[in-house]
Amino acid sequence: MQNCKWRYSTAAEWLHGPGEMRWRRTFSGQVSQVSAARHFARAMFAGDICADVVEFVVGELTANTLRHTRSADEGGWFGVELAYGDPVYVGITDIGGRGIPTIRQPDATSESGRGLYAVSQLAISLGIHGSPALGHTVWVDLDRHQDLQTPAGLGTSLAS
Repeated sequence: MQNCKWRYSTAAEWLHGPGEMRWRRTFSGQVSQVSAARHFARAMFAGDICADVVEFVVGELTANTLRHTRSADEGGWFGVELAYGDPVYVGITDIGGRGIPTIRQPDATSESGRGLYAVSQLAISLGIHGSPALGHTVWVDLDRHQDLQTPAGLGTSLAS
């Protein structure tokens, strides 16, 4: 057996060491859990430049999940999966129902409908797999070195 060198000079070196870190957590399908999911994401990426982006994406996707799927029904749930790498992976899993997530161009007169579009503008790539019957996972790859800026053409500020 070889001797391993288990010395790290800083906490950041240890935290951001080799290998991908991945976390999964489930939340009950209640509106209050959107905030809990955002806090979970923020905690997992604390101190990283992309923490605001990850928190924003988790907030938008979980809110959409509760608005547009059976996850908000009695006994419903949604899942959050995060992977710290380059790119960062965010996946939100629902229990299906009520159609397929669709990215729409923002309408200046509408008070809603900008979330998934805003997420798509921040993403390196975005995808959806699953079905209304079995559930969906909406996933996003994000640049780990990106901070939260309003994408051109969005027409509304993401951060104040």
